[in-house]
Amino acid sequence: MADNCPECGAPLPPAGSCRDNFHALLMLEGEIPGAPGSILHFFAVAAYALQHPDSMNYTADALSGLAASLAGVLDGRLALDDLKRRTRRAADGPTRITRRAGDEAVPWRRGGWPMTIAEVCTPDTFGAYDTYEAYADRVVTWAQCVRKTLAADGR
Repeated sequence: MADNCPECGAPLPPAGSCRDNFHALLMLEGEIPGAPGSILHFFAVAAYALQHPDSMNYTADALSGLAASLAGVLDGRLALDDLKRRTRRAADGPTRITRRAGDEAVPWRRGGWPMTIAEVCTPDTFGAYDTYEAYADRVVTWAQCVRKTLAADGR
């Protein structure tokens, strides 16, 4: 097994994957009062998805739309309710969100991310998120890092 995730470059947990870290983060989020269903959930899911274009299997349009939504929320141009409505419209109907079997990989950054889920969710961090604010600080920083890195890539 690889020592680092081929998509984001994060060190992998023993006998695990980045997806394991993501699921652990979502479980941890569920324990933090106020976090489930909040904008923090969007930041965590968006940051992870944008750093994992292959395993999330999103189309190029879906990744670009997610990156634009992340930027809009971080800039204060898009509120959570508006984001939910926009996402429902985009995912409802004939628009494909995920690639079909055999579709080419999406040209997107792989590796070289300054911050990954490994810095957000590790065994050392589980006790650190005893408040909404502590969790928010780390997840918002991750989302901002993803946005800044994509912007530097011209996305």
